[in-house]
Amino acid sequence: MSDARNLIATALQKRADNGGRHLHHRECIHNLPPEQQVSMRGKTIDWWTKVVGVLPEQITPDQWQTEPPAREQS
Repeated sequence: MSDARNLIATALQKRADNGGRHLHHRECIHNLPPEQQVSMRGKTIDWWTKVVGVLPEQITPDQWQTEPPAREQS
């Protein structure tokens, strides 16, 4: 399995273990500025504001709730 797929599978398992909730951590997308979060999702700010509405929030280290998913060594 590729590193990206492995990381995604690990993250999804961690989310499932937490009752489906995403827990913020030092490597999650929410640490980035809203514009960068939108761009990483392949969307434009214009699209996001028209379809989703409010831009995603940027979190700070005091909002981290867990450690990032462990990466398996191949």
